Amino acid sequence: MGLKEIKCATADTIGKVCVNLPGLKSEHAFSVANSNRSLWSNNLVNGLTPERLAKILNDVRAGDIPDIYLEIAREIEQRDLHYRSVLSTRKHAVEGLDMFVQAANENTEDKEIAEAVEEDILKHSELMDLRKNALDALGKGFSVNEILWDIKGKRWKPQNFLFRDPRWFAYDKNSGALCLREPQGNALAPLEPYKFIVHEPNLLAGVQITSGLSFTALFYWLLKTYDVSSWAAFVDRFGYPIRIGKYGKKASEEDIKTLRHAVAAIGSDVGAVVPDSMVLDIIESKTTGVNSAVYKEMAEWVNKEISKLVLGQTASTDGTAGALGNQQGQEQVRQDICRADALQFDQTINRDIVIPYVKFNFGERDAYPRIKTKFVETKNVQLIVDSIVKLVPLGLEVDKAQVLNILGLAAPSDNDDILTPPTSNYEMPHINSSVALNNEAQNGGGDTVDTNNNAFVEITDDVAGVLERALDKSTDLNTFKKELEKLASEWQPEKIAELIAVSTFKARVQGQQDFEK
Repeated sequence: MGLKEIKCATADTIGKVCVNLPGLKSEHAFSVANSNRSLWSNNLVNGLTPERLAKILNDVRAGDIPDIYLEIAREIEQRDLHYRSVLSTRKHAVEGLDMFVQAANENTEDKEIAEAVEEDILKHSELMDLRKNALDALGKGFSVNEILWDIKGKRWKPQNFLFRDPRWFAYDKNSGALCLREPQGNALAPLEPYKFIVHEPNLLAGVQITSGLSFTALFYWLLKTYDVSSWAAFVDRFGYPIRIGKYGKKASEEDIKTLRHAVAAIGSDVGAVVPDSMVLDIIESKTTGVNSAVYKEMAEWVNKEISKLVLGQTASTDGTAGALGNQQGQEQVRQDICRADALQFDQTINRDIVIPYVKFNFGERDAYPRIKTKFVETKNVQLIVDSIVKLVPLGLEVDKAQVLNILGLAAPSDNDDILTPPTSNYEMPHINSSVALNNEAQNGGGDTVDTNNNAFVEITDDVAGVLERALDKSTDLNTFKKELEKLASEWQPEKIAELIAVSTFKARVQGQQDFEK
């Protein structure tokens, strides 16, 4: 009834897929008021005690009442700002990554199938919401989204992805398979094929329902809840100064009543009027701040433990290096977790969407195209740039396009304004004492300038020796300048004056010649 055998022929294989046509385009897991599939919360967190939480967790381990656990896991995300923040950070790290389609093979047919997957799935308007909803499994251990298929056109393709409340599902105690809860009673119905996207991240080996982050976070959240409640009570009782009113033996009932009103009003009105015969003292505790710090330290410790659980580190939440090492090392831990989350989501979407889509439209294949997350490793740009500056002069060959890609810059076009380094006020002299670089010496003196060699002036053997010794002791321009200054300090003043005079004259003649041009 309603089953149709779809025969899909390809060049090499003939596949057969049996599907429930009405079920593909209709909702299977829908809400039912006042039942196991209700949309609304029962507010189970209020009045949660350690004993009650321990019983709930034990029941979850036994697979008896997962809906209670799942509702509490949802509510702590709404109530605890820190847990929600770090869990959202972990989800957003995956949500912000780009995805692409990889063909099964390089032949024409597989490339056409990959293009169809990209058009109908990767570019689907609800794919981002699907990924966000699927990552709800990080906290609860699993998530379920239902697919409504569009089977009217030439190609059958997903029309909508509908997030389903995890409380509507339970694991069968015998088979361990995730099933849909019937609206009434304890009966479980198996999930219909090709209809559900079930994401079960492998965060911890063992029973899937207990591998979610909430299963561990609940204990720490309860600790912080009791701690903050006690903190608030402490502040309410000891955070305000104690007001003591004193009256004499001759005080009347009216005087006592006036003093009582003054004591009550001093907390809110910060002022009171009493007769001269009465005394109103305000006593402040000198240890309130010290004692209240214990509650603050407890809350901060719990937050750090939750950060380690969710992000694998604490540096990105408290701004310190923390106990796991330096900032770079901790960031690497978080990147490893992000990569694992992305790869596991890829596995889910390919199993539950891509493969059924290809079967429906192209038949069963030996290999299927895959949707993959493009994961780009974070790089220390400063370290790379410093290494290039030091190693290129020593002969390291670096691709210019690769450097631009690391810096996030585009290659300039012909019409772009190009930034250029500032021109130097001088040029490094060519060190070769066997070549006469003085223009007068080559041309027999006079004011003429050899335009073929106008960048140089003559250096004698003693000058060349100084330059060569400076170069031998130098590793870069700065050390060369320091060595040159040290060696040049040994020269006679007459020698320095001669060099300055010759260089100044050459600069003047060269400048005049360039100006006239």
